[in-house]
Amino acid sequence: MNAGFRLVSGLRYEISKHFVRNTCKIAVEVEPNLIEKLENAEIKARHHPGIAKVGKIEIPINLRHALERVIGDYPVKTLLKDCKQLDQYINSRHPPIEQEELNLKMKSIMEEVDRRMPPEKLSLLGEESGVHWRRKRDKLIKRMVAQRNYAWKPIEYGSYEALVYAIGRGAKEYGVLTNILNELRVRDKSFQPRSYFDFGAGVGTGMWAASNLWKDTIFEYYNVDSSRNMNDLSELILREGNENQQLLLRNVYYRQFLPALETLYDLVVLSYTLFELPSADSRKDVLLNLWKKCSGYMVIVEEGTRRGSELINEARDFILSLESEELKGHVFAPCSHNLTCPRFANNADRTPCNFEVGYVPLQLGGVKDDRHITRYSYVVLKKGEISDPTRKWPRLVRPTLLRSKHIICRMCTEDAKLQEVIFTHSKHGRHAYRCAKVSDWGDRLPIKLGDQLPTIRKTLRNKEGRNEDE
Repeated sequence: MNAGFRLVSGLRYEISKHFVRNTCKIAVEVEPNLIEKLENAEIKARHHPGIAKVGKIEIPINLRHALERVIGDYPVKTLLKDCKQLDQYINSRHPPIEQEELNLKMKSIMEEVDRRMPPEKLSLLGEESGVHWRRKRDKLIKRMVAQRNYAWKPIEYGSYEALVYAIGRGAKEYGVLTNILNELRVRDKSFQPRSYFDFGAGVGTGMWAASNLWKDTIFEYYNVDSSRNMNDLSELILREGNENQQLLLRNVYYRQFLPALETLYDLVVLSYTLFELPSADSRKDVLLNLWKKCSGYMVIVEEGTRRGSELINEARDFILSLESEELKGHVFAPCSHNLTCPRFANNADRTPCNFEVGYVPLQLGGVKDDRHITRYSYVVLKKGEISDPTRKWPRLVRPTLLRSKHIICRMCTEDAKLQEVIFTHSKHGRHAYRCAKVSDWGDRLPIKLGDQLPTIRKTLRNKEGRNEDE
């Protein structure tokens, strides 16, 4: 290592006859009422109230059997192959390019083409050569446009494509929505929705999750999807694959378009749909329409990719920007604040704000996988004020790193900062240490973070007379 200063993993090394490591610690205060419960053995650290994940999530057995029945005579091997292809395609989706961005790209392309094939050259060519030159130039422009612009188009779902979607993504989307809605149910026990509205409902995965958590309170399910085939398949699944059987849920309605009625719904869901809308303006129109229909919570979910995270952040910022008193809202999850997302505040950070959930896939064609993992981006918005006293708890936004005698947690805090804290038993106490140890990506820690203070200055002598990294 050269003499002077070197940055390694965020720690400063000063090189001389000795090397000195300056470290710091974050003051942490565990919730007092939780400390009391932990001390009295009323609760174990692994069950602390910040843990959000349900565990391994599996579709209810009657819905699983219904999905198996609706396959009918389709060859399972071919169906599973198509399921994988559709899932990969959806996961790689980009939103449609906006006209302003397209104009900028076209300007850049034309400038590059002009450098490679200057228009002045045309005047030096004969008639036949000129025609050939123009064709070559036009082909170059078209090729560059195709290579540098995402060819967006909405996905059309026929009856077979709807079935592929249900088999390939039903368990996954059910797992994601169950995980999100379960945290809402646990944190706001007073929320007992009586009505449910789902835009872009697909085969009904959101309805399955909501009915499983609030079956005794929800009296109306309103599903909107532009695909008639999706709506028909969703209804058939609720009839357990038998058209003559009664629906598993009461008061279920299907429409292909947003209703003009100004009926309010306690729980509004918009999942895996924003990519299908043709422009930013159309996304905002839909969001505003849905937000006006919401009287409680609105849940928005997308793929856990960078593009999916960007669409979620766009939706979040749009709802928070509404100034009308009756439209004011707050972020309930995953953020502990209404401020700018720190991942988008930093242009150098291209990582998405996303989370993971484990789910049990359908056991078809001899497949015996008992657990899959999927990543998703989401936001839960609350109409009006939030009374949850735990809202300010920091949330883990990356996997917890368990190390020898210390634990590394990367969190998003109430002041919209990405904060890394290294927990140790000696620095933070056993309760904070144990809570951190059992928490993982997506969970919240029941703590309050204090200031970052220099606390340790260690000097280590180099026994061999040369510099080494620790």
